[in-house]
Amino acid sequence: MHKAETAERRYFSAAPIGVLLFLSLLLFFLSWYGLIYGAGSDPRYTLIVSQSVLDNGTIALNAYADDDIWGAPANFADNFNIVARNGRFYNYFPVGPSLLAVPFVAMARWVGWDMRLAADNINAQRLLSSLSLVALLWLMAGIARCFLPWRPGLVITAVSLFGSTLISTMGTALWSINFSVLAIAAALLLLVRREVGYAQTIHPFMLGLLLFLAYFSRAAAAAFILPVLVLLVYRAGWHGEDTGHSVMEESSKSVKSLYFSLQARELVGTAVTAAILLALFLLWSKLAFGSWLPIYYSAARLGIDRGPVWVALLGVLFSSGRGLFIYVPTAVLLLIAIRWLWRQPLAWLCLSWIGLHLLVLLRGTVWWGGDAFGPRILTELMLTLFLLTLLAWRQIRQESGSLRIGFAAAYLVLGLMGIWLHSYQGLYNYSPALWNAVASHQSVPPYTPPLGDLFSWRYPQFAASNDSLCQMAAQRARQIVAQAALLRPYAFNEPIVYSAETAVSIRNIPPPQSSPAALIGWAPVDNDRARDRELFCDEAAVLFQLEEVPPNTYTLQLRSAAFGRQRVQIWLNGAFVEEILFEQQPGLVAETAVLPLNAAYFVPHELNELKLILPDAYPFSYKDSSQLSLAIESIVFASR
Repeated sequence: MHKAETAERRYFSAAPIGVLLFLSLLLFFLSWYGLIYGAGSDPRYTLIVSQSVLDNGTIALNAYADDDIWGAPANFADNFNIVARNGRFYNYFPVGPSLLAVPFVAMARWVGWDMRLAADNINAQRLLSSLSLVALLWLMAGIARCFLPWRPGLVITAVSLFGSTLISTMGTALWSINFSVLAIAAALLLLVRREVGYAQTIHPFMLGLLLFLAYFSRAAAAAFILPVLVLLVYRAGWHGEDTGHSVMEESSKSVKSLYFSLQARELVGTAVTAAILLALFLLWSKLAFGSWLPIYYSAARLGIDRGPVWVALLGVLFSSGRGLFIYVPTAVLLLIAIRWLWRQPLAWLCLSWIGLHLLVLLRGTVWWGGDAFGPRILTELMLTLFLLTLLAWRQIRQESGSLRIGFAAAYLVLGLMGIWLHSYQGLYNYSPALWNAVASHQSVPPYTPPLGDLFSWRYPQFAASNDSLCQMAAQRARQIVAQAALLRPYAFNEPIVYSAETAVSIRNIPPPQSSPAALIGWAPVDNDRARDRELFCDEAAVLFQLEEVPPNTYTLQLRSAAFGRQRVQIWLNGAFVEEILFEQQPGLVAETAVLPLNAAYFVPHELNELKLILPDAYPFSYKDSSQLSLAIESIVFASR
C-alpha cells in the first residue's frame, strides 16, 4: 500500500499537473471554438426543460407552448423532439441531463440568459460540453495513474480523448452521452482504484449512484451496469473456484462469504443503492407518463425492425462512414494485444460491456446514429478501449524492448491519425458534417452503393472536402434526372427558384414530371448567410427540359445577391454566352442581370443545361471551404 501511495503522489507532482492543466485549456478551447455543433438537434430542448423546472416546477413544457423557441413558434404538436402524454408536452430525449443541468441553468438565468433563445442555448451548451470534456480528462487521468507512470499514462489519456469520438461528439453539443460518459468514467475510477490497491473500498453507495446516473442520462448505459455487477459478484466470491469440495459445500461457503466479506457488502450496497434510485425513477415515470419507463428508456425500442444485424455490425465496425476501426485506428492494436488481456478480470468487464453495448444499440436505434461524424453511438465504448489500452500497456512494458518500441510507435502513429480525424475533421472541418446532407445513410438504388454511402470508399466521410461533395452531389443529381424522368417541360417566362421540396438530391427525389428544373451546386443546407439559398461550389448548373422553341426574342434574367465581387461565366448547352459581374450590395440585396439569348442556344425536345462558372468564388473560412459566390433568387428564360 505504501508503494501505491508513493506512485500516486508522484502522479500529482508539478510536471503532470502542469501537463494536465495545459491539456485542460487546449481541450476547452478546441471545443468552445469548434465550427461543428449539434445544439439544435437532439439536445435542442435539454436546457429548456431545465429552465421549465426552475420557472414552472415541472419538466412539462406546456408553459412555453405559445412562445418562440429557437427563433420560431414552438409548435409542440408537430415536433418530433416532443411527446404528448396526458395533455402535457415533454422532451422525447432523456430527462436525466435536464435535471442534472438545473444548477447551471439557474446560474445562467441569474446572468440573464434564456434557454428559449437560440444564441443563449447554444452558448450554454457549448460551455457545458467544453467543461464536461475537461472533467472527463481529469477522470481519465485518474484512471491511468492506477496502472502506469504519469508519462505513458497521460499519453494514452490524451490520445484516447483527443483522438476518438469523445471529443468529436461530446465537444459539439450537450448530448445525453456527455453526462453518461462522465458517470461511467467516475464509476470506473472507483473500481480501478480498489482493484490496484489505491483505495480500500469501492465506495458502494457512490458507485450505485453513479451507475444509476449513467442510466438516467442514457439508457444504453445498462450495457455497462450489468458487467459491473457481475464483476462485483466475482470479487465477492461467486466465481466457482475448483477446491475439491462438493457443490453444496461450495454454495454454502459462497453464501457465507457473500454475507460476511467486505466485497459482499460492497456488492449489496452498490446494487441496493442503484435499485432504490431506479425504483423511484420507475414510480415517477408511472405517475408522469402512465408507463413504468419513458419511451426513450423503454425496452420496446429493441423490438423495432432495424434491418439485418450483420449489416449494422459491419457498419459500426468497418464501414467508411461509421466504422470503429476506421475512425479510431488505435483500436486495431487491441486485437493484437488480446494475448495480454484475456486473463485480466477488468478486460473481461470491458469485452462483455462492448458486446452488450453493441447488442443494445444495434437493436435500439439506427446503427449509423443519424447525422453524425464517425461512430457517435459508440462514444461510451471509447472508455472501454482506453481501459483496455492501459491494461495492455501495463503488460507490454514487461516485454522485450523491440516489442515495446514497436507497439508504442504504432500507437503514436495511429493516435495522431485519430487526433486529426476527431480534433480537426470532427470539430473544425465543415465538409464532413455537410457530407451527411449530401450522402444517403441508406441504400437508394440505383444511385448509391448496395449498402448506402456509409459503405462507400469513393466518397468517405472522414476525407470529405468541398470539392468531393460538389462532385458527389452533381453526379447524383445528373443520374437522378437521367433515370427518374422527374422534370416537366419548362415554360418560358417561368421563374426557376430554389425550393427544398423540388430540389433534386439523393435525399429528395421529387415525383416524376413535378420539377421545372434541377439545380446543381446549391448548398444542401441553409446557412442563413443570405435571404436566398447560396451556391457552395465554384460551378453551378440548371438542367431543364424544353419542348418547342418558337423563333422569338429571348433573354436570360439572373437575379442574385453576391458575396463580394463575382464574375459569372454563362454557358448554355456547351456554348459560351457572356461573362457578367455582380457586386455585393449593402444588406446582400439582390440585383438583376439581363443577357440577350439567341434561339439557337436552345435545344427543343431535349434536356438543356445552363452552366454558371464562378472564377471568383472563395472559401467562407479556413474551417468552412464552401465556395461563396452567389445567392440566387431566381433564373428566368424570358420570351417575347
